[in-house]
Amino acid sequence: MIEAEDQPDISESFEIEAVPSLILLRGHTLLNRISGADAQGLQAALASHLNGAAGTAHGKETPEEMNARLKTLMNRSKVMLFMKGDPDAPRCGFSRQTVEILRKQGVQFDYFDILSDDAVRSGLKVINNWPTFPQLIVDGEFVGGLDIIKEMVSTGEFQDLLSSA
Repeated sequence: MIEAEDQPDISESFEIEAVPSLILLRGHTLLNRISGADAQGLQAALASHLNGAAGTAHGKETPEEMNARLKTLMNRSKVMLFMKGDPDAPRCGFSRQTVEILRKQGVQFDYFDILSDDAVRSGLKVINNWPTFPQLIVDGEFVGGLDIIKEMVSTGEFQDLLSSA
């Protein structure tokens, strides 16, 4: 444990923005960063990296393992939202707006906090060819981000998608 105020060089090099912050390292490799008091994020990060370490020689998932994990997450529920934070405490305005839209539309959905797992966050950007979050998945297929969801709701296409899925 390092007191951020007592170690300004370390705090700056790790871009500490909040206290507490947790930086998970394996050697000199950054595995995960958790800013603020986020017990669920910490638990998920530790579980992710402990499970990963047990399953591979160096704790790194192969691309095939990562894609399989992403597909499993994307299919965990009929409607999956990959967001920053959780529905009751979104950690960005775009995630908050998306949750509000889904709730207003009466959509039951599951979620994954992409801030809890850097590998999932970066992997979803690649697999869905979409650089930002939130990302909405319906029946395992990428639908889009906030702007696309807003457009689909305004045209009625969103309800059509949910009723046909």
